[in-house]
Formats: sequence, structure tokens, C-alpha cells
Amino acid sequence: MRIDCHIHAMDAKTDVSGQPVPPLFPGWRGTDPGFWLEKYQTMGIERMVLLDPPDITFATAKAFGDFIIPVPQIDLETDSPETIDALFKQGAKGIKLIAPAHPYGDDRYFKHYQAILDNNGLAVFHTGYLINGMFEPGGVLGRKTWSDITHMRPATLDRIARAFPKLKILMAHFGNPWWEEAWKVLSSNANIYADFSGGTAYRRDLEMWRQIFAPNGTLDVRAVSKLCFATDGSPFADNYAEQYQEFCEFYDRFSKILKLPEEIIEKINHVNIENLI
Repeated sequence: MRIDCHIHAMDAKTDVSGQPVPPLFPGWRGTDPGFWLEKYQTMGIERMVLLDPPDITFATAKAFGDFIIPVPQIDLETDSPETIDALFKQGAKGIKLIAPAHPYGDDRYFKHYQAILDNNGLAVFHTGYLINGMFEPGGVLGRKTWSDITHMRPATLDRIARAFPKLKILMAHFGNPWWEEAWKVLSSNANIYADFSGGTAYRRDLEMWRQIFAPNGTLDVRAVSKLCFATDGSPFADNYAEQYQEFCEFYDRFSKILKLPEEIIEKINHVNIENLI
């Protein structure tokens, strides 16, 4: 069994009946959650971590119960630590952070990280490349400034890990395209975990990953033991089953080429995210 620790409910083009779904509208609405739960469990999915705006995240979690782990997204520029406290009181297990106007490690955001830590929550950071359209001026999420992916480099998390060594951090997308930088941050900070979610990491040559995680044949156990399974897909989209299978095959090939023991494979598949949540 696996836990998909990075999903979205807002990407579906149609709902189960084939009707068009407006942007940011969960495809499950108006349908029986049991239909989806049976489908996911048949696919070998134990639970899912949902990272969307709070209204979507909590509505989906309410409909699907414990199967959905709610990690709502906030805006570091407009939301306050009090907003974070309120989200945890609503049942959030962590906070999703994305598209900051300044580097993640800037002091101005430390109060937000302290609020997450105070609630014993998980801080999920989007790292690296960001898709065009959603976070630009006029985009569907209403941002007023242009995104700068250098603000989301893996190195920006190093300063946060040093300042907040007890803060649980998940580095989403493994810093695409700063792969080696992401590895260094992951290997060097005990409180940073990472996933390969998104459309790029799982398409890279496995030899690159072998060189990063097992240079000269010596496995970096510290780093590889802190990976988590994730897709960045929408379970309510038409292509999720195929996407999920592609990621399963990638993680399996990754484990094989590195000759990972079953204990580490289990950590990647579900144990790490269970402990973080």
C-alpha cells in the first residue's frame, strides 16, 4: 500500500458523470465518495495528502473522511500566523507554501514557520519550477506579482531548517531542476524530507538518480530514507490512474537500481509521511 502525499482536487476536467467541471472545483462534488474510495483502494492507495486552498481542502476531507489528509495552501504575503492557527483548529495537518514574493528563507516569513511549528504541523514547500498561469497577475489564484522560481530553490529551505530544527519540512518536487542542490539539503538536514512529485523528476534518467543517491556505489542512506511517494496528480482527473501507475513504476525502478532494502521502501511508500503527519 502507498500514500500519495501530494495531490490536488482542482484539476479535474469532468466529473464522474462526464459533466464539465469549472476551474478550482473538485470533480467529486455531486457524486458518491464511495465510488472514488473503492477505485483508489483497488489501486493500492492507502490515503492521500490534499494540498489545495482551504475551502477545497476541508470540503474534500469532510466528504472522504480519514482517507484525505488536509494540508491547506496559504499565501505567505497576505495570510497571517493567526490564519495558520485557525486552519489547524479546523483540522489541518500541515500547511502548503508556494510562490513567495521573496525567498522562502527570508526573515519576514519566520513568523509563519513558527506558527506551523507551534501547531506541530508539517510545512510543505513547493520547490523549483512553477507552472505558468495560476500564480501570475490575472491568474486563477489572483496573484499580483510575477512568480520567481529562484525564491523556491531547495537552498532556501536550508536556512529555515537551521533556524527551526524541529520544524517538519517536506520539499515537494525535489527542487526541479536543482536536483543536486535538493539532495544536499535533504542529506544535510535531519528535518527535511522530499518527494519526486510533478512532471519532471520521474522522467529523468535513473542513472542520474543513482549518481546522486549512491555515488561510486555507496548509498546515501540518510537522504534516501527521507523520500516520500507522491504524484502531484488529481485523483478526480481522467488520467490519474495512468499517472499514478507511472509513478509507481518509477519509484520501483528507483528502488531497484539503488538496491534499497524493504525497510527503506516501506518508509518511502507510506511510513515517512505517516510519521510527519
